[in-house]
Amino acid sequence: MSRQTLTRVRWPLAPLLVAAGHPPATVLAARLGVATRTISRWRHNGLTDDQADRAAIMLGYHPLNVWTDWHQV
Repeated sequence: MSRQTLTRVRWPLAPLLVAAGHPPATVLAARLGVATRTISRWRHNGLTDDQADRAAIMLGYHPLNVWTDWHQV
């Protein structure tokens, strides 16, 4: 039985860092209510749709204001 894998978009951390004003990982983690290790994972793996949405909102933005191609997915 073959199984097709769906490719999900992972959103890069860099635009979120720009929106947040380039704070250190510890400061960004505190602002978003996540562990510093989570910021490190996001730096390497990107954010899921839910993580990106939640993080943008925590910073006072709509995800489209952080990731300009948000609406294309």
